[in-house]
Amino acid sequence: MSRRLDRWLPTYVLTALERSRARAARSRQTTHIMFLICDHFEPRHGARDDSQPFERVRTWQKEYARFQERCKADFGTAPLHTWFYPPHHGVEHLPQLAEMAFEGLGEVELHYHHDNDTAESLRADLRAAIAEYGRWGLLLESGETPRSAFGFVHGDWALGNSGGGRHCGVNDEVSILQELGCWGDFTMPSANECQTRKINAIYYGVGRPDRPNGHDWGPDARVAAHSPDGLFMMQGPLAVNWRAPGYPRIENGSLTSSNWGRADRIPVWLNCNVHVRGRPDWLFVKLHTHGAIEQDFDALFGERALQMHSMLNEQFNDGARYRLHYVTAREAHNIAKAAERGEQGDPGAWLDYGVGAPATRLYTVNARHRLLCCVSEHLALREIETAPYVQLRTKVGPISGISGPLRSVDIDNRTGVLAIATHDERDVTVEFLSCANPVLDVVGATLIERRRSGEGASVRIRVEGECTLRYGNNP
Repeated sequence: MSRRLDRWLPTYVLTALERSRARAARSRQTTHIMFLICDHFEPRHGARDDSQPFERVRTWQKEYARFQERCKADFGTAPLHTWFYPPHHGVEHLPQLAEMAFEGLGEVELHYHHDNDTAESLRADLRAAIAEYGRWGLLLESGETPRSAFGFVHGDWALGNSGGGRHCGVNDEVSILQELGCWGDFTMPSANECQTRKINAIYYGVGRPDRPNGHDWGPDARVAAHSPDGLFMMQGPLAVNWRAPGYPRIENGSLTSSNWGRADRIPVWLNCNVHVRGRPDWLFVKLHTHGAIEQDFDALFGERALQMHSMLNEQFNDGARYRLHYVTAREAHNIAKAAERGEQGDPGAWLDYGVGAPATRLYTVNARHRLLCCVSEHLALREIETAPYVQLRTKVGPISGISGPLRSVDIDNRTGVLAIATHDERDVTVEFLSCANPVLDVVGATLIERRRSGEGASVRIRVEGECTLRYGNNP
């Protein structure tokens, strides 16, 4: 059976009464809706030439920013995106994805395809992939010592060797993911042979070395209960949509231009009642897509997407019966963890609860590097590789950008000191967002030029290998 109704339909039928009671309860309370889109983002998929993947990512960066602005103008809020990016689609797109995250379009997590692995080979290959992403600032939690932290979607849905021996090979994959810094899995639903019996749930899955699909069932996330052993798993909606046009359809939360977010689908997503047990007024709607393909752009940032978000905001964001929250996968995880621990109030207060903001919220650079520190007042990068033009963009202190042949950068806004090392003796430009007359002292470099621009300024210096700038508003 291609849709494997035998695996999930019994659970769906048995939970029908619970869903009915939840619908009735929502009429008597304010229900907060956490809405997230998890994108299995594969820009090389079906590409006709080498330029098409780059054009796809470039289109996303430009058009999704425009789409967010349209939504903000129309609704006062805008969706966010989570790109689960697979390493076999090339490291060349990592700097663009990091830029998209820095620009506030969403966040980047890990999508991983593999086959015929052992625990040892999977562990080694995942470590290599995570390390490479980290050299672009991705899959790293911001902090004094940034650590690997990532959400996960399995390729072909075959998590824990659930695909009948294909597309995986490792029964206890879940334990390896946890070991390497995975805080949550967002693979389900699949509605195929990999589908778990557990549906429409936030729960904890445990790997079983002795058999595949150990996460087929597991304990629910609950308020005021100690988090069980296992990996946090958030599922998307899986249901029967009896009001789909033409005939009833299986609803599995997929967004495409042919199966976009129509009016008949939205109530089905809500009625799947995905929540932390004991907090039914915080609902999670997790959709998925393969969004790098041009034919589905319309469902994600085109006119059909605008129609979907119009309906969401008009019908489910009145502030009384419903409040809509656009979140990333990480933020949805954090809100669920806050619910588990008994936190109350506006779920938007818990976006960074548990897993902190990604490092790319504070900076992005178009060259491989090693990140030593990334907090709001201190950014330290080392081993920046040579590139035709290295450009660092940052939100740390008043410094918004540094460009040149950079080898290392240390911005310490607590002391007002910027330290730079370069690969050769050439000019470096430093841009200040909120200092009109910024440089007080330069050591190891020659000040070539200073320019003012509105409330900000830029300085150009000739660096002699290593230099420091003491900055602030010089009267």
